This record gives sequence, C-alpha cells and structure tokens, in this order.
Amino acid sequence: MVQWILNNDVDVDQSRTDGNTALILACRQGHVEIVRLLLQKNPIIDLCNQNEIEALNWACYKGYTSIVNLLLQKNPNVDLCNLNGITALNWACYKGHDIIVNMLLQKNPDVDLCSIDGRSPLYMASQRGHTNIVRWLLEKNANVNLCTGDGRSPLHISIQNRHTDIVRLLLENNPNVDICTNNGKTALTLACSKGIPAIVNMLLDNSSKFDVCVRDGCSPSVHGKTSSLANTKDTVFPKHPIGLNNTPLISSCNQGYTDVVQWILNNDVHVDECRDDKVTALIMACKERHVDIVRLLLQQNPKVDLCDMKGVTALLWACFKGYADIVSIFLERNSSVDLLSSDGHSPVYMASQKGHTDIVRLLLVKNPNVNLCSSDGRSPVNMASQKGHTDIVRLLLDKNPNVNLCSSYGRSPLCIASQQGHTDIVRLLLDKNPNVNLYDSDKCSPLSMASLNGHTDIIRLLLEKNPNVDLCTRYGKTALNLACFNGYTAIVNMLLDKNPNVDLCDSNGRSPL
Repeated sequence: MVQWILNNDVDVDQSRTDGNTALILACRQGHVEIVRLLLQKNPIIDLCNQNEIEALNWACYKGYTSIVNLLLQKNPNVDLCNLNGITALNWACYKGHDIIVNMLLQKNPDVDLCSIDGRSPLYMASQRGHTNIVRWLLEKNANVNLCTGDGRSPLHISIQNRHTDIVRLLLENNPNVDICTNNGKTALTLACSKGIPAIVNMLLDNSSKFDVCVRDGCSPSVHGKTSSLANTKDTVFPKHPIGLNNTPLISSCNQGYTDVVQWILNNDVHVDECRDDKVTALIMACKERHVDIVRLLLQQNPKVDLCDMKGVTALLWACFKGYADIVSIFLERNSSVDLLSSDGHSPVYMASQKGHTDIVRLLLVKNPNVNLCSSDGRSPVNMASQKGHTDIVRLLLDKNPNVNLCSSYGRSPLCIASQQGHTDIVRLLLDKNPNVNLYDSDKCSPLSMASLNGHTDIIRLLLEKNPNVDLCTRYGKTALNLACFNGYTAIVNMLLDKNPNVDLCDSNGRSPL
C-alpha cells in the first residue's frame, strides 16, 4: 500500500495535525521496509513533530538499529533534540543501545549536549551502568564534570548507583572529585554514605585533588579560590561538615558501614566533629544502634558527653531508644549519668519514661540523682508512675527519691498513679509515706483522682493513710461528691465510713445528695 501511494507522486513530507510525518511514524513503529521506501523519496530527514521529535530520535529511543543505520546514510542532524533537550545520542546512551551509540559517534555528534535538566550522554550512561558506552564517550573526550541541575556529576550518579567499574573509568579521566551537589555531597561523602569501600579507596587514591567544600555546597575553586593540595588528612576528610552538614564519617555511621568507618578512622579524622545540629559520629552511631561502630569510635577517645542541639548526649539517645548494650558500654567509660537534655531529661528519666527496666537498673548502679526533674517538673518516679512501669518505680524507690516532687501541674507521683489506676504503683508509693493530701493545680488530690475515675482498690489503699476526705477541687467537688455524681456505690460506702461532711457543695451548689 505504501509503495502504491508513493508511486502516485504524493508529498512524502506531509504531516498530521500533531506534526508527525510518515517517516516519523514508520521509525516509531519500527517498520524497516517502509522506512527504506520513504527514504528513496528523499524526505526532509530532520522534520520534527510538535514535541520536536524527529525520526532519528524515535529510532534511537526504540533501539531500532537497522532504521538508525538507514537514517544515518542520509546525514541527518544528529544533534537535534526534543522538547526535553534529549538528543538521539542521549537516548541511545540511556537505553544502552551499544551498536546505535557506536554508529552515532561515527557521525561526530556533540557528546556534551545535555537535556534541559542537565543530563549529558555520559551522565545517562553512567546512571544506567552502561560501561562500554561510558568508555566510548570518554574516548570522544566527553566532559566528565558536566552536572545536572541539582549539581550531580557522572561520578556522583555512578557512585550513587554503585557502578564501580564506571567510577574507575571516570577517575582515570581526572574528574573534579570535589564537585558538590546542590545539597553539598562530594563523591567521597556519597561513597561513604553508600558504604562502598572499593569506591572510597579509589577516591582516596585521588586525595591530592581533594578540596574542602564550603557551606554553600561549592568547592573553593568555584569561587576562584585555590585550596591547598597538601596531602593531609584534613584535605581528604574535611573538618567542616559538608552538604547537609554530614561528614563522611557521620554518613558512614548513620548507614552502619563498619568497614568504611574503620578506614576513615585510620586516617586520623577528628572524631568529635559535628554537623550544624551538633550531631557527632558517636551520637549518630548510638541513635542507629551500630554497636560495633560505637566501639570503634570509642577507641579514638571521643568526648562521650558531647550533646546535639537539643542537649541530647549519646548516652541519652541510647537510654531513650532502649539500647542496653550501648548504655553498658558508655557506663564503663564513666559517661555522666546526670547530664540533662534541653528539656531537662536525664538518662534515668529517659529510660523510666520509655519503660526500659534493664537500662534503669544499669544506671542506678552509678548512683544518679533520681530527683532531677524535667523542664515541666516531672521526676523519673513521676514519669514511671504515670506510664505504669511498676518494676521501674520499685527500682527507683529503692534509691529513696523524693516522692512528693510535683510536676508543673502540681501532680505528685501518687496523684498521677491514682488518676491512671495503677494500683500496684500506688501501693509501692504509699509504703514511702508520701503526703496523701498533695493536690494539683486544679486542687485534685490523689483521693479525688481515684474517686473521679472509679478506682475502688486505690481508694481503699488511700483511705488506710487517713487522707483529708473533705478536700475540694477548684470547682468545690469533694471525693464523695465525685463518687456520688458518677454512681460509684462501693467508693461512696468506703468514703462514708470516714465520716466526711456530706453537705459540702460544689461551686454550683450541688451536694453529694
């Protein structure tokens, strides 16, 4: 049919409303014989559709080798690009069409033409792991330092995707290994964060070329400055945080790459260097529970009590997370058990809050101050009583804490335990003879709390300590008033046995009756 139409002297370059010609459509669909017939009519080979896609671009994208060969015999413009700035060579490199790439390179294309987001043919081949194509592009002197819009070079993307052979090829062509991405990552930082010792070693073999990145994510050379190329440890591993303020050491600690951490530490880095948020390598390793890395870092004698911006030390993080093994390691090194976070949280408080009984037991051996309170006035006993951690309350009470310490809301451990219905904890606290009449900012006593919530067993325990049964809340409600209102018959009977004033009215004038 195509042959018959062509024999009738039609315009071979006529197009549809979307700009597609017969040649473009035949190339897109892979119809080799039809392409051959059309080419005999000498069409305009570089005509594009509305998306600026020409026949060669389609054929290279699809990988139609025979069609590409036919088109190249007509000497098309191999550097034409579509609306996204992608050339035929870009597509062939991205898709890994080796034969097509070879054919295109024989036409001497511009090997550095980039897409609108900055991806060069070399970048695309590096991204996809097409080693042979990378080699051919480098032989054509492709620019190894061209970066995408977000600052990633071919070296960055090959490291990110763990293409070790491509990294080796790129390094043989002397790239700027200190180019930083827009978020400040150098090739070395990226390799460390990915935990690829082989690539780390290759980069370190190029250490004489390492510059230190400045805070805005550019190397000094970008600003027209010349950094020292002295082969020093500070040159290989910058002292200052880079990119998102992660050093290679901190990145490796975050990911748990023990071998990489060991390699870095062998290069005499400053183990206490931190990010802008004051997180050190040691804090990071503790947060992520990388025990072996914690041990490695401690061999470098770091300052174990350094804290992040929230005042949280490595020990505090371990207590919060429940990592008893790491807590033991720090206690062996006499880490301070009384350092507080910005919120006033001590290690004992952290562990008590989260119910980490084994950690509380470890900490108490070091005789911490069990009366240290958080910024809202809650002691470890208060927090454990609130959460219902009976075993922890028992451990803390063995250290004779002040059981009458109240939170900023005025709630004592006994008050909060009575409110929550933690009967066993109330019993433990009462053995320490607390003030049973302490009330909170709403003037609710332990007895009021228990009456309000219907905790019969707790009422019984509290009444054995002869509390003031006529204490009123802010709204004038006694324990009896609350029990009567809620219909707690058993509690009402127990309270009446203590001869309360049965005519006391609340602020609305309502008596128990």
